[in-house]
Amino acid sequence: MKLERFRQEESGVGLPLSAMIDVLFLMVIFLVLAANFDTIDTVRLPEGRGKPTQAAEGMLRLELRQDGSLVLEGEVLAAERVIPRLKEKNPASVLILPDERGAIAPLFRWVHRLREALDVPVQVGVRPPPEGRP
Repeated sequence: MKLERFRQEESGVGLPLSAMIDVLFLMVIFLVLAANFDTIDTVRLPEGRGKPTQAAEGMLRLELRQDGSLVLEGEVLAAERVIPRLKEKNPASVLILPDERGAIAPLFRWVHRLREALDVPVQVGVRPPPEGRP
């Protein structure tokens, strides 16, 4: 029995794949160039009303300034005196207020140190903007 008659003959007719890929790339380029990316809207948050609330009862504020100095409730402290001073005051929680132009690495180091040394929550906050500045 001859198996050759069951084989389908391959015809030379096929889709030109390279032409289809060229057309696809042209369509992608056209769509990217025709897209309007300028219409992306920004989200405007509502303006804050009222005055900032007072710190929670038992929360101590530790300011971390741009030059690396630390201020605990208005008292400038050396780095080695911060944790003993906080332990003396026995806070319910600590709020770290970094300078907006300060480096982020010292902030993370202080958060880590305080969480290890004290058994209280340590939070990072932001200062309200000065009057007249958005």
